[in-house]
Amino acid sequence: MGKGPLERQLQFEKQNKDLVKLPKYAKVEKRPINHPPVASPYAGTSVPKIVYVSTGTPFMSAAKRVQKLLRHAEKRATANIDLGDTRKTEQQKLAELTKAADKREEVFLKATGRAIEKALKVGKWFEEKETEYVVRVTTGSVLAVDDIVEDEEKKELEMQKEQQQYKGESLPEKQDQEPSKAAAKKRKRQAPAVSNDAELPESRTRWVKSVEVAVSLK
Repeated sequence: MGKGPLERQLQFEKQNKDLVKLPKYAKVEKRPINHPPVASPYAGTSVPKIVYVSTGTPFMSAAKRVQKLLRHAEKRATANIDLGDTRKTEQQKLAELTKAADKREEVFLKATGRAIEKALKVGKWFEEKETEYVVRVTTGSVLAVDDIVEDEEKKELEMQKEQQQYKGESLPEKQDQEPSKAAAKKRKRQAPAVSNDAELPESRTRWVKSVEVAVSLK
């Protein structure tokens, strides 16, 4: 699946440069990416409020979740400000409100891989309401673990095929006759990075693109 229009506008650092190509008889099973449990909306300001977005997350469900967390944050920020306190001047009350506004909590939309475009669309929805919200986007990457599973039947067939190919290449040739460039390229393409008789690792790690969309009230 290709990048969406919003994702194409972002820059991501390429980190998967040394992934070993697996033989045909091996397949990769992706593990879910672990993340901390979702914090309570009533948790204090020191606890980040995060909405994790997946490809199956409904658009408005994510948007409403962010709005709900922002409302709770607003209540916390103004909980200790009593506008009816006659002992304080209007200027003092205004100063307290301004101070609370300067400490606006952010709610974070986080997504990886194919879910990035959806998180960006939710962020765009808030960005279009520029009189109410402030939005900023940060790109990054997270480490993922894949399990490597071998198909024994396919492995046996690949090894037999490799042996037959080796026997064919071992036939005597004229010393002054060099193999064609096309044949050499074909052999190079067919040669797996991991030998068929080599022991495969049980898992491998790779970096997955991630995005963080921070939303706060103005």
